[in-house]
Amino acid sequence: MALDESKDEMIDVLVRIPRTMVQRSLSAPSPSRLGVAKALLASRRRRPFIFDGLEFAEPVWEIILEVYIASAEGRSFKVVKLCNASGGSVTSALRIIGELQSKDYLARVSDARDARSSVIIMLPSLEQAVNQWIDELIAAIG
Repeated sequence: MALDESKDEMIDVLVRIPRTMVQRSLSAPSPSRLGVAKALLASRRRRPFIFDGLEFAEPVWEIILEVYIASAEGRSFKVVKLCNASGGSVTSALRIIGELQSKDYLARVSDARDARSSVIIMLPSLEQAVNQWIDELIAAIG
């Protein structure tokens, strides 16, 4: 006997599930933006070890994620350290930092503890953009 889906009707099914299991699943927190950013950065750094012989270089994204994570944790990045964390050359990282500054995503300010160096601060426009991107990623993953 073939099923006629156009005439399929709904039926009620009673399932017994422990209350605590339902409460836990309903109150389970969605991934935090910071947690997602940290996972992305960590997984990006593992790629060369998984894909033997391939090089992955996206210093702009590395800089954005590093600054985003540092800002969310209440830290700042010295320019030199951020250049090293970018995965690219210092010259490229400085050019990228300058480009992000010109687009009002980052600010470079004097280090209050060391007048010889500068720190990079994330501006609200970058935070909003990264938050939107992570929220869309979380929604897409479901």
